[in-house]
Amino acid sequence: MEELRAKSENLEKKNEELRAKSEELRAKTENLEKKNEELRAKSENLEKKNEELRAKSENLEKKNEELRAKSENLEKKNEELRAKSENLEKKNEELRAKSDILELLCVQRDKVDVTLDADTAHPRLQVSEDGKSVTDTGVIRKVPNKDERFDSHTFLLAKEGYRSGRLYWEVDVGKKRNWNLGVAQETVRRKETVALSPKNGFWVIGLADGQEYWALSDPWTRLMVSGRPQKIGIFLDISSKKLSFFSVHQKKLLYTFTFVNPHSRNVKLFPFFSTGSAATSSDTEPLRIAGGFDDDDK
Repeated sequence: MEELRAKSENLEKKNEELRAKSEELRAKTENLEKKNEELRAKSENLEKKNEELRAKSENLEKKNEELRAKSENLEKKNEELRAKSENLEKKNEELRAKSDILELLCVQRDKVDVTLDADTAHPRLQVSEDGKSVTDTGVIRKVPNKDERFDSHTFLLAKEGYRSGRLYWEVDVGKKRNWNLGVAQETVRRKETVALSPKNGFWVIGLADGQEYWALSDPWTRLMVSGRPQKIGIFLDISSKKLSFFSVHQKKLLYTFTFVNPHSRNVKLFPFFSTGSAATSSDTEPLRIAGGFDDDDK
């Protein structure tokens, strides 16, 4: 009997242990089930987010395609605009050329007879007997010391001065490497050095060393000249206060000064000529007053 009770108690003890283990397993199972539920929820949430990301990615790809299409369309339109712009620029260039031709033909109607004034010429300059050409001799000649003579620069003026009107003349510059042409006020300084500039009463363009063409404005303006003009047309419109220069054979406007007489409306303006700087070696190619309207296609 004692032995049976002992066995019975032992079995009861084992059953208690088994029940305890069973409870522990149930608790672990419930905990695992809970964790599985959490994982399933997280997995579903991740799947949902992945779907949203896929949708966003597809939407971005669609927008990128639209942007690429727009970019290609804009590039195409830009090419069309560039082509139109180039075409317009070409037409504008043609219109400018036609305008220059018409302007030159118009001002040539106002051509005047210009004669060089030997009494104003620097001693190095030799004026022809007919007063239509001037040459730099390179030597100081014995000439009368007149108040109107330029003594420091190889300058000279025409005999005719103007207070009003529209006046046009042409000068053959030939192959001279240095020259200046334009108009000067009667009151300009004749003695000692003076700079060619509007503030000193000179409105002039010129060629320097056979290479660069300049308008002697304040400051100087570089002129973009194609080829080598051999005949320069000069148009003075006193009422409009403008002085224009043309390449005659190219029928092209080179430059226009807009000027204001700083001293008096009664001061005369004279055609101005220079064979270049007196400091340079002489260039025996003459400047000539052109007589006709023939083109100088030399």
